[in-house]
Amino acid sequence: MSITMQTAEPIPGTGPDGRPDPAYAAALGIVPAPTGRRAAAFALDAAVWVVVAVPAVIGWAQLVVAVTAAGAAAIPATADVAALVGPLVLGGVGQLLLTVLGIVQLALHGRKGVTIGKASLGLRSVNAATFERPGFWRVVLRALVLWLSQAVLPFVGPAVCFASGLWDPEARGRSWLDRIGRCVVVDARNGLDPFDAKALRHARRQVESEPLAQRAVLPSLASERGVDERTFIPAARSSSGVVAAPAAPAAAEAAPGGWTPPPLGAPAPSPGPTSAPASAVAPAPAAAPASASAPAVTLVFADGARIAASGTTLLGRGPARSDADPADAVLVPLTDPSMGLSKTHAAVEVDARGVRVIDRWSSNGTVLVDADGLGRELEPGVPHVVPAGSAVRLGGLEFRVEAVRA
Repeated sequence: MSITMQTAEPIPGTGPDGRPDPAYAAALGIVPAPTGRRAAAFALDAAVWVVVAVPAVIGWAQLVVAVTAAGAAAIPATADVAALVGPLVLGGVGQLLLTVLGIVQLALHGRKGVTIGKASLGLRSVNAATFERPGFWRVVLRALVLWLSQAVLPFVGPAVCFASGLWDPEARGRSWLDRIGRCVVVDARNGLDPFDAKALRHARRQVESEPLAQRAVLPSLASERGVDERTFIPAARSSSGVVAAPAAPAAAEAAPGGWTPPPLGAPAPSPGPTSAPASAVAPAPAAAPASASAPAVTLVFADGARIAASGTTLLGRGPARSDADPADAVLVPLTDPSMGLSKTHAAVEVDARGVRVIDRWSSNGTVLVDADGLGRELEPGVPHVVPAGSAVRLGGLEFRVEAVRA
């Protein structure tokens, strides 16, 4: 009988002690909430409480006046007793509204990370380590500490609790209440919204995968003419995982009859009187001329890999043609270290109208990145034109389109 010890996997972005690393959150694009908007959100929540509390305050004030008037008489009159009914009802209804508001605020904060004020100003509370919802009971504990601070030091206690975020050692604005709730307030309007699971998954893979710029430079087998961005390296395997066509077989050292084939690209020598008989040498087949009417482009990946594309090209982990794809669609397998590619991730279509990219219902989506670096996720199944200077991101890979020829 064997016993397997199971250990909990470490949470990404936390240290050995379990404390969250602010640098990891910043790398994901999570922006701490600014102090001004946090104060405005708190003021808005307080204003809602004041408005809802108005009926209760009026009812209890009227009740005090009625009780005082009735108590002054030795025997309270029936009219005096009836006068207590209205304030009691008003005060009870107001207290019920306050209770409902409190439960709703706690539930929203614990389950969705927002209150009325936070939602109005684009702020959200999330777990500081996992970026998930704070949790209902953590928020209840946070509210209980706030209530106790109000009971011990009215107005001063809550003010100190909220102002404690100004001297947060992590510079993320976490107050004592946030630390008790193990949460952090983030700006979901100007940064990554951690509750957007798909965006958070993309950001984690982007941060945790090896950056493309840091990959090893492949050795060049180019000739002595020099190496530039257009140099094609036939024998090197691209780190983006492009499966290259097999290299052409080496030329024979000597053909029958002692004839040596000329170097590639050199004009064929005209037969002379000392040439070998024509029957001894099989003529080389002529290369098929490229069609001038078939447009072609080059897909240049971030690691320098270059893929010629024309017609329909399918990209992915192991692309396969569907019934709607043309029979001559080219299949280009790619390898993504971040494991973000689907089997058939996207299609590139090239024709006389230009270059279009179609997301093939991939798990992680296809992103069109413009010249300013802003990304836009493409709608699956819909062709999207790739403007000049734009790039296309597939999982952890990215390529640009260049060298268009008609």
